[in-house]
Amino acid sequence: MKKVLDHLQCTQDDIAPIVLMPSNPAKADRIAGFLDNAKNVGRYREFVSWTGTYNTIPVSVISTGVGCPSTAIAVEEAILGGAQILIRVGTCGGSWRDDIPCGSLILPTACVREEGTTSEYVPTTFPAVADFSVMSALARVASTMDIQVFTGINRTHDAYYGSGISRERWTHSFESCDVPLPTQPILSSEMECSALYLLAALRGVKAGAVLSVNADPEALCVQKQSNVIPAMKSNKVTADYAEEYSIELVLQSLPDLKMLIE
Repeated sequence: MKKVLDHLQCTQDDIAPIVLMPSNPAKADRIAGFLDNAKNVGRYREFVSWTGTYNTIPVSVISTGVGCPSTAIAVEEAILGGAQILIRVGTCGGSWRDDIPCGSLILPTACVREEGTTSEYVPTTFPAVADFSVMSALARVASTMDIQVFTGINRTHDAYYGSGISRERWTHSFESCDVPLPTQPILSSEMECSALYLLAALRGVKAGAVLSVNADPEALCVQKQSNVIPAMKSNKVTADYAEEYSIELVLQSLPDLKMLIE
């Protein structure tokens, strides 16, 4: 009898080797609309799962929900189902750098692990790093697209409505460096990437991500979630444009990604 995965509520045979992972279930449904022969193989809690093909390449789309706890569940169970490459297709609110505007894409190469989930797996000194070959494939396709793309370090955290103390701490840390920093070293902040990257490394599979920037940047020292939410709403048209590009980017990268596991 085929094993049903506890939370995804699909069988191991339902998962394709390449899995795209938005956080939003509605976004999973939207990405599935680009697939041929898409089948909704699971829909339970925040986890919506589809499997189909794109230009004959088998691919699954699984929503993770918000934050690292549910992301870790989705990643663990997708890997149990045979996933070999997992790509987060997400957003990051406003960038932490003032030269990265709303409507851009960020390819996060590594994550500051400022969340609690992954510390239950390994010490916080263990890095959360994307797979180089996956990110290279995404970067190659991104270079052919008519959109600004930035590559660098992301921060993953837990509290969407947090006080901003952590952000202020990073600002003071960077400003107090003995040697002035040429740019802000952390490009973006979101709530899922570090769990994906770290678990992929621990389980021996490959992971990457593309984040669309859906608000204009704001000085890190004054950045508050109460400011970001209205900014996201006021930039919705541009943000939606970037989100569509992020989906196109991962879909157009599938041939190169497929070669990594053949």
